[in-house]
Amino acid sequence: MGIEVKIDIPASQQEVWDFAADLARNVEWMVDAELITFTSDQTEGVGTTFDCVTKLGPLQTTDRIEVVEWDPPRTLGVEHHGAVRGTGRFTLTPIDEGTRFTWNEELLLPWYFGGRFGRQPASLVLERMWRKNLRTLRARILERQQGPTGHEPGPLLGMGRDSEVRAYGPHIIRVSLRGRDLSHEAEAMRHVRSYGFPAPKVISVPDDHSVVMERLSGPTMLDDLAAKPWLLSRHAKGLARLHRRLGEVPAPGDWVKVSGGSSVVHLDLQPDNVKLTPGGPVVIDWSNAAAGDCGFDAASTYVRLRTGSPDNHAAARAVINAFRTRFARAFLKAFGADEILSRLRAAADLRLLDRNLHPNEREAVFALARGELD
Repeated sequence: MGIEVKIDIPASQQEVWDFAADLARNVEWMVDAELITFTSDQTEGVGTTFDCVTKLGPLQTTDRIEVVEWDPPRTLGVEHHGAVRGTGRFTLTPIDEGTRFTWNEELLLPWYFGGRFGRQPASLVLERMWRKNLRTLRARILERQQGPTGHEPGPLLGMGRDSEVRAYGPHIIRVSLRGRDLSHEAEAMRHVRSYGFPAPKVISVPDDHSVVMERLSGPTMLDDLAAKPWLLSRHAKGLARLHRRLGEVPAPGDWVKVSGGSSVVHLDLQPDNVKLTPGGPVVIDWSNAAAGDCGFDAASTYVRLRTGSPDNHAAARAVINAFRTRFARAFLKAFGADEILSRLRAAADLRLLDRNLHPNEREAVFALARGELD
């Protein structure tokens, strides 16, 4: 099973190497690494060995690792000798904006991951987790460059394009890294909660660029779907029900209106933004909340599901795209094809206004709007 993930970090090769090659610190940025214990006298260079207690959901194993390649500040290669066998490699490449960090793994998973039948869901889960690891690595390096954000910093829990989420006592705090105003997001969560819709509870708003929320436990719907693909139909119906429920919540009169209708629309209500908590599903990331109609919101979700472009190698991309297409079609059926398809072009037009769209995504949106997407 081969997996490749990568990220661009605005730091020099040496800065990135100094952090990533400090093996004892891997637990600071690898969410799946619980504990590292060196089994060799040396802690760096070829021949270094260590045990890494690794946790993936309810599964825990000890990964016995040996460093077999050490070429600072360019490459670090390892071999896995525990229950998980194979090779891994970090490659650091200088680019105009800093350093491109590429992580490759060729792994043979143990039987309890489901053998060859478990490779696809396991690959999706691992790839997603390692992407999160790389975002955390980038955040840690930026912290060293820039210092604290102005709030009492806790462990980094997640990072997006322009914001990060950290532990904040018993809660979490979301902070915009670009000074974006988050007060509308806080208002949206408070508003929909007042109508009984499941959204995170807002604890406080320290300033316009940060919001403190309750900390939610449980996987996202996307994580659960990747781990349990047989639940595809159930999750598609659950997502459709959340759209219908949100369509019953009236939007404040001063909100931006994106379509006919006057209910709250989320505009990114897809599996990655639904947390499956012990108390039920909770919808997160309300930064795009606006006024419109439920069918338009569902069409926006369908557009994102059909046209998203995962950043990985071709083989993995083909698997993920096929999986996403199956889910999108199940969602289309669960919500109602007529309602979604009648609003598809308008939802595609709105999606095309996003300046962060990858060129492949933009082409896919055009193709979907023209009815040419397979």
